[in-house]
Amino acid sequence: MKIVKQMKKNIAFMPGYFAGHFGICPTKKNLNIMKKTLIAAFVALTFFACQRQTTFTITGTVANTEYAEGRYVHLHKTVDGVRILADSAQIINGVYVFTGSVDEPASALLSLFDDERRRFIINANIIVENANIEVTSDAEGRTRISGSPNNNRLQEFTDTQSVVHGRVTVLLQERRNAREIGDTVLDRTLTEKINEVNAELQELQVGFIRSNINNAAGRSHLERSAILLQLLSPDELEDLISEANRHTLQIPEVIAVVERIDAVRRTAVGQPFVDLRMPDRHGNYIAISDFVGNGYLMIDFTGTWCAPCRAGKPAMIETFNRFNDRGFNIIGVWFEHSHEAWVEGMDALNMPDWPQMSDLRGMQSEARTLYQITGVPHSVLIDPNGIIIARSLRGDDLNNKLEKLLGR
Repeated sequence: MKIVKQMKKNIAFMPGYFAGHFGICPTKKNLNIMKKTLIAAFVALTFFACQRQTTFTITGTVANTEYAEGRYVHLHKTVDGVRILADSAQIINGVYVFTGSVDEPASALLSLFDDERRRFIINANIIVENANIEVTSDAEGRTRISGSPNNNRLQEFTDTQSVVHGRVTVLLQERRNAREIGDTVLDRTLTEKINEVNAELQELQVGFIRSNINNAAGRSHLERSAILLQLLSPDELEDLISEANRHTLQIPEVIAVVERIDAVRRTAVGQPFVDLRMPDRHGNYIAISDFVGNGYLMIDFTGTWCAPCRAGKPAMIETFNRFNDRGFNIIGVWFEHSHEAWVEGMDALNMPDWPQMSDLRGMQSEARTLYQITGVPHSVLIDPNGIIIARSLRGDDLNNKLEKLLGR
């Protein structure tokens, strides 16, 4: 009753204001009707605010109880970009439950790894928010999440994205078949189709983040979009967060995008290279500037711990041997923690004698910040005048570029 009396006091002036604003004759009868209507509206809003759920319940069901029963599902949250274990819940009769409370929706990860079969029974991104959330995992490890606004948004997007991913998977298999039989024409046709579908997928991801940048669903996908961010230009990145409100602009993932825009502009195609100076494998300091000006120089951002990096080294070595005598050189920037592991890893890869450097700070390296490296492998190609002319080239794309620059 105290709340209602205070509301009456606060809105005593409002009927007259609204009557004049909307052209209603401010008779005593009309004013009384409007006053009662406004009081009823405020009481209703207060009631619903008081009824707002202040806790969450995550109820999960697992179809594959043969491997899951009695085991624990882990709930991981992200702190300063690092996943940490926040809670665990045991599966009993195929069901597990998490409960708690959060101040605002937050991205998290649900996981359960099957050691025997070396696969995940559960591996799903979830938005933890104060609501009754339902998680269902089928026998194949596919998971669906529903029951709250942000999870519903994220699930709808995931469903749409999965359809496009499925089209890419089919095309990739068809291209593998074409390459096995040596059909180069079909190979090129399928490659063009794959590029078109990947462009569609990128547009889908960008649209979802941009439209949902001010809610947890959009920010959750942004948090997991390192490769996408690496592909976007500064202008595209600006558009991605163009609808961000003041609160969103204070969130670490969005702050990182703003910082990336500035850094990417400094190291974009057409800009002078940014110098790096680090120890080589022998502890002697070398710099990128030591090698610029003698033909074309590619900075290879890499790591011995990175499987795609290791897998790509034979092709990179082949490219180096093919174009080196025509004015192509490489300098390796390695994201490593241990000098011993770094040297042993390079030796195992039979790396040629091109310059290699590392500050042994892993992905906290200065190189990552200056060149905004969101993932490895990555490359930056510099011309003889020290101007960046390409980024993220490797394999056939790199060879084709060098053929245009240096001839066959």
